[in-house]
Amino acid sequence: MKQKRCYVGFPPLPSREQIVHALVSDPPDVRWRVVRDLFRIEDTEAVEDLIGRLDAYLNDLEDFRVKYRVTIALQALHHPDRCEDYVLVKGKGAFPEEELNLPSREPGEIPEISSEPNFFPVVDFHIHPKMPDRRFFSDMKEAGVSHAVILATDTDPHDVDRPEIVDRVRKNYEGTVHCQRLPLDRMLRQIRASLYSPTHVTNHDVADWAKDYPEQLIGFGSVNLSKDRAYVEEKLEEVKRLKLRGIKLLPYSQFFDPSENENVGLLFEYCREYGWIVLSHSGCGAGPFEILELSRDANPALWEPVVKKFPDVPLVLAHCGAYSTHVPGIWLQEAVQLGKKYRNVYADLAAVDWILDREIVVKEIRKTIGFDRILFGTDYPLPLTAGVSLSYLVGSIKANRFLTDKEKRRVLGGNAVRLLNIGSG
Repeated sequence: MKQKRCYVGFPPLPSREQIVHALVSDPPDVRWRVVRDLFRIEDTEAVEDLIGRLDAYLNDLEDFRVKYRVTIALQALHHPDRCEDYVLVKGKGAFPEEELNLPSREPGEIPEISSEPNFFPVVDFHIHPKMPDRRFFSDMKEAGVSHAVILATDTDPHDVDRPEIVDRVRKNYEGTVHCQRLPLDRMLRQIRASLYSPTHVTNHDVADWAKDYPEQLIGFGSVNLSKDRAYVEEKLEEVKRLKLRGIKLLPYSQFFDPSENENVGLLFEYCREYGWIVLSHSGCGAGPFEILELSRDANPALWEPVVKKFPDVPLVLAHCGAYSTHVPGIWLQEAVQLGKKYRNVYADLAAVDWILDREIVVKEIRKTIGFDRILFGTDYPLPLTAGVSLSYLVGSIKANRFLTDKEKRRVLGGNAVRLLNIGSG
């Protein structure tokens, strides 16, 4: 099959038969590998043929994870990458076409790319790689983002079939104003539907992306700590085998209390041994978890006994405890106060960058956790749904009226470079 000219340095595309076989037969934990290839296909006839073949399989697939994989493959084929403005170079990222001497190169040859020293690295510490590679990297290029931490999400809709999880949800949900209009069984259906979307990203997905772009991407896996110990150990060994650099946790949708969960200690022992970083959602979740009572496990204060016991393991509080549609800033105080007490606590600004537009909050951060442990993060591609670009988010930090120039440099990249040892070889 013919590959689009704006994809450079990639291996030849698989055959149509190989593509269909992989999408239907690959292990469920391999979600995006072949889907990413589909955006490179040039010839319309091949695209239409693949759509027909995959449509024929769709209704017969029993594993919901495989069915979702075929669904996102069909979406990619129906809505191809239009390759406007940018060229994607394997291992290097996206570049405006005029920067590359494409006509003179041999097919498959990676062009020479001059790189100037980056004296002001910008690191997005919170990205979900759910977009075509070219779009993802062109957005990074336009924003001046030099590195990104990409995150897996280990959540399972079958958890809602477990009696202990149902009891946990019932205990938190009953007595809320919401249960009077929405019965528990309907709420459980909403929760189940939210736990594995078509854009779900697995540990293998993250490892594939990080391997393809090792100079730009740092991969964090995910482990569902509400599962039994054997499952958790298997996932931790998977993260080690895939050479990922950290663990993403979502206490509210993985249904565990950090202060009580029996697997938290095991996870942090692994992190201490292998130098991993833990990044945990804090604040309310999305969808049904916007209900405060259903997200109470994501209160940053619950991490205190853990960070006290493991002072050498960094914990990053995603969203700085502040994310909530209904109660913005919900656990911000808990987050910054935990950071004040424990030097291994960090916080990112994903989806809550607005907190730095409040002078009173900026002053509180200075007095507590400090700006040497606040990390720039965007929750990409979520901002795009509101028409907000990565460039705008970077620019808003640079233009902030309340931060010093030194604080801006630390937040945008300096803190993350230090934490991740970027450029240390």
